[in-house]
Amino acid sequence: MHSSLLASTTVMVWKALEATGHDSRKIFLRAGLDPDRLHDSNARFNYGAVRKLWQLAMHETQDPCFGLTAARYWHPSNFHGLGYAWLASSTLKNAFQRTIRYFRVVTTDPEKLSLLEHGDVYEFRVDTGHVVHRGLDEEYDLFLTLLIDACRIAHGPNFRPRRVTVEHGPTVCVDRYKDFFGVQAEFNAPHYALFLDKALIDATVPTGNADLALASERVIHSYLSHLDRSDVLMRVMSKLIEALPSGDTSEESIARALNMSLRTLQRKLREEGATYKELLDGTRRDLATRYIENSSVSVSEITYLLGFSEPSNFSRAFRRWTGKSPSAYRASHAVQ
Repeated sequence: MHSSLLASTTVMVWKALEATGHDSRKIFLRAGLDPDRLHDSNARFNYGAVRKLWQLAMHETQDPCFGLTAARYWHPSNFHGLGYAWLASSTLKNAFQRTIRYFRVVTTDPEKLSLLEHGDVYEFRVDTGHVVHRGLDEEYDLFLTLLIDACRIAHGPNFRPRRVTVEHGPTVCVDRYKDFFGVQAEFNAPHYALFLDKALIDATVPTGNADLALASERVIHSYLSHLDRSDVLMRVMSKLIEALPSGDTSEESIARALNMSLRTLQRKLREEGATYKELLDGTRRDLATRYIENSSVSVSEITYLLGFSEPSNFSRAFRRWTGKSPSAYRASHAVQ
């Protein structure tokens, strides 16, 4: 199964490459992406190709802070109607809530976004644990950076978060994080997150425009209505990832989680040429290889995360998927 991203989000990569003297078109083509589709505001790119684009861009520029660099070139049109709905929101709280509600515009495999209240602080959290295809660390750096930049458009250049946390370890970009955010990023954290002053996030902003925000939402709804048909596969996979550790992965329970009847879910899957059994097996297989490649996750933990009752049951399934035992697969991956 392949997730897709809004093609216009890669314009930031194009412009960052161009600004450093690189041939953006050539690099896009090497990644398997058609640059001409950037002119189509509704176009989408396969996530695997976008991931390759980022890897090529970082290799060509030799910029370890490429996520921070690319964020300089964002524009609201990069995010379809969501970009304009954000900027036209009456408060930053409304803007973050719209991001959570409509993030499927950006990706069919959305991270779990949440706005949590802790006393006088809001935490905008990006939970990467339930996605089928996790982004690169640099992509999450870009996301947090452009969110703060958007806040500064509304509140002025002095806006800064209370705290910034990232999942990855310290990099040579430490000083650039502090220069941009105004605070030192906290590394090796459980989540990517922004901790924001509640009073500022709740305050009405001068850039708010209710008519423009509602018009942008109508554009978003129209776009999502066309996207939803193929999106059902990714939505099922996302719910499966959430449900696997509990072991309750029956088709009926997933249908309930999606607010569908069992018959409706079966019909939608049939229209896509898929079956629930294939999706369950494929999701487990994709997650299993991802977990095995991460040497810090034990086979016992993977057994639990994938909803198997015993490590031996997981090992048999893994051998069926890959032709290798989990330990052999991990060893061969470590050598590569």
